[in-house]
Amino acid sequence: MIGFDRPVKPEWIYETLKMIQVGEKPSKYNRLFEYIAKELIGKEGKRKVRTVIFRSFIYSFQEKRTIIENNKFIEWVQGHPLVYMQPLFLLKLLLDYEITGFIIKKIDLNLKESSVVSSKIITQKMVQQFGDRDVVRRSVRSFLKTLVHFRIFKQLGTYEYQFMGKYNLSDEQVKDLLLIYMDSFLKSKVLDLSQIDPKHFYFFEEIDLFQIARKYHTKNWELIRDTNRNILMVR
Repeated sequence: MIGFDRPVKPEWIYETLKMIQVGEKPSKYNRLFEYIAKELIGKEGKRKVRTVIFRSFIYSFQEKRTIIENNKFIEWVQGHPLVYMQPLFLLKLLLDYEITGFIIKKIDLNLKESSVVSSKIITQKMVQQFGDRDVVRRSVRSFLKTLVHFRIFKQLGTYEYQFMGKYNLSDEQVKDLLLIYMDSFLKSKVLDLSQIDPKHFYFFEEIDLFQIARKYHTKNWELIRDTNRNILMVR
């Protein structure tokens, strides 16, 4: 099981991608990242957060790690503000770490009873399912704190988190979410809208996917309607 090792702020992701120049060596940004995440204490902590960001938003889009190649996120941050990019960043993290899906299921069970989530209860449920492992406890802590940074939760105390609401997305943001879902999770240019795993879209308000699919038909993909299926095919 790969753990979600460190809490991540959307600001760190955004500023890192903004400063990156395609064609440079990743090591060029090791020292520069320390100024972006200046509130982090200790070089090891900064290194691990930097690793999470580069793994998801740089290395996952390319085969080699010697030179930074262009990708959607590097392009998008040049033309969009942080508030637009936050949901896209969050989805990418959810897609890259399988353990977050299990934590989301526990969060959902908790939110059915109260708008306040207990990290103790979620950790207990995770331990019951996966064993008393450090990776489980660390991932729950790091993921919940990341959701605080993304304004999904507000931390009330050491173990309690107030649910603040889900992202209400624009049509363009949903379009970009679908492109990331296909590219990063499915590794495919074909998507059956009925096959989307709802846990990945848990922190977004209800989306009319078919309406978005029709709106961007011929612009970003081809929409093919079949018996009980709505298929997107990226050109």
